[in-house]
Amino acid sequence: MRSSSTQRPVYDRDRPSRTAPLVVNYDLDQLKVGENRVVVGRKDGYDIHSRDIAPGDGWCRAMYAPECAWPRGADLCVLVEWHPCHRAGSDWAVRLEAVTTALRSLDYVVEHAGRPTDPTLDLRATLLVYRMEPGKAPPQRPDDAWTHVPPRRTAPYSWRETSPQDEAKKVLRDTKAAWNGSRLVVWGIESALWPPRASSCTLVRWWPTPGAPSRVIREGLREFSTAASDAGYRAWLQERPIPDAVEDVDLLVYREPDSTSPA
Repeated sequence: MRSSSTQRPVYDRDRPSRTAPLVVNYDLDQLKVGENRVVVGRKDGYDIHSRDIAPGDGWCRAMYAPECAWPRGADLCVLVEWHPCHRAGSDWAVRLEAVTTALRSLDYVVEHAGRPTDPTLDLRATLLVYRMEPGKAPPQRPDDAWTHVPPRRTAPYSWRETSPQDEAKKVLRDTKAAWNGSRLVVWGIESALWPPRASSCTLVRWWPTPGAPSRVIREGLREFSTAASDAGYRAWLQERPIPDAVEDVDLLVYREPDSTSPA
């Protein structure tokens, strides 16, 4: 028995973090390249799940992508992870092209974005999958869009080093907005979501003071953008206007190769 829904989920543009992965995961299952979860039994009132996947095919899943990292003009956007079946010696190029072609047949834009995948080192491949708003064309990415993404780091940062996340947080944490807000957190982000030509990129999530009016939130975001720019960074907000009442706001803070931090 399939555990996935027999009806296509409804995409809610006001709740993309929840509904976008549901929609794309449903399509992946219909294309026979999804997780294809099945119910194999029940215990203590709960279904026991497994995967029904042909040997060598591997499987895919769609995951949330923060709206501030979406390509401009996108109406829906997710990351799709493809996990190969290593035991069967699955051919990366063939299987990845099959997934790409299948998704494009459903009018998704599919990009092999970010850091190049190395089958000898990576456990999976990641695709940027999105749909455009009606009447808009996908953005034209430059040929060198992700050539500045550094190789995947395998060693932890030593006490003498500062990670890109810590560098960005240091720039923003002394702002008035950070002090007056409830919380500020900085994470690394999948390179497939980096803006073109970025050489480092972090996801910043800011929790304004509960109940803060939209004016205060806009002022705080402007302050973050100014602080980032003064330190040689660029900042991206989501293209759609920030709603009047939000619990948290995301922005990308990234650096391009020609950007330098002030002395």
